[in-house]
Amino acid sequence: MHICHITTVHGAKDARIFHRMCSALAIRGHRVTLIARQSFVDDLVRSSSWNERIAASGRGSRVLLALKAALAERADVYHFHDPELITLGLALKALRPSAAVVYDVHEDYPSMMLDKYWIPKPMRPLLARTAKLANTMAARFLDGIVTADPGVESDFNQIASGRTLVYYNFPVPALFKVSMNGTPEVDLVYIGGMSARTGIFVLLDALLLLAQQGLRPTARLAGYTDGDEGRQVIEEVIRNKGLDRQVQLRRRMPHSEVPAWLRSGRVGLVMLQPIPKFMKNIPTKLFEYWACGRPVIASDLPPIRPFFADQKNGLLFNPTSAESLASAIQYMIEHPDDRERMGNFAQHQVASEWNNEREIDKLIAFYQAIARN
Repeated sequence: MHICHITTVHGAKDARIFHRMCSALAIRGHRVTLIARQSFVDDLVRSSSWNERIAASGRGSRVLLALKAALAERADVYHFHDPELITLGLALKALRPSAAVVYDVHEDYPSMMLDKYWIPKPMRPLLARTAKLANTMAARFLDGIVTADPGVESDFNQIASGRTLVYYNFPVPALFKVSMNGTPEVDLVYIGGMSARTGIFVLLDALLLLAQQGLRPTARLAGYTDGDEGRQVIEEVIRNKGLDRQVQLRRRMPHSEVPAWLRSGRVGLVMLQPIPKFMKNIPTKLFEYWACGRPVIASDLPPIRPFFADQKNGLLFNPTSAESLASAIQYMIEHPDDRERMGNFAQHQVASEWNNEREIDKLIAFYQAIARN
């Protein structure tokens, strides 16, 4: 089967697109081409010859170039990953009716529009409604909808019944080998967005509470912020709370560097706040911490809660309460045996169940089913 993945927003080596899907499909023996805003060299996945032109184009023309690149492939399955490509998907369905066209909905985009810091507040409700309408069009006319969590899938079930698949962002086993666990260097580790939405200030408040009690856990935090201004605010809060000696900040990193970063901490953190988007999305980092044998302290939110087994793999806390988070951190620091037991249990769960090997088998079966229809 010739499968063409398309993105004009994400990087070519995006974790979900490249590592979890394209590479895994190629390993299974399928011919895989990736159309993206970046050329690359890989032994398994083919970079489209149009990628350099797409990279050099502006936002207004890159979708048209991606469509031309996709038509040139004459693939059996087209799998695209960005809301801005819904028009491309509809065009492919009209121009290549024999091919299966799939929209991969990475996030709850209508809810995201309500929280984007760079969108003027008066515009957000309109953009949220526009995103919802675009999703409806995709669900009605395309062959399949893939999501990363059941909460987002539920938005499509009524229109696209029988044509949806949840493809969890579980870890790729080859990147998270047990033999590479290593020795932790700090107490806490975090990777992901750093903003009020993701609970960064709840964490800093919790660390201040612990410092006032004479406990100063060290932490490494990596990821993106709400621009340079957002990063400056975080750095200022760290200084003002006297936490600069125990908190390290780093920007985004390639996915290949993530395992080593996570292994550098004893406990992984997920501090997502109870906003609409996070009431549906399952954080990817949750499973990556566990793949590294690290227990997790996570927000007690509906999408997260089902993956915690009676505190066998970590602790849940009230996401808006610094006191609740501080208590969980203190427990993990003061109970190293429990911490190790939780990490080992979680790593076994990932190895036996929550890994990309099962997900890629589901995706291939999904392609085959919609291609037959």
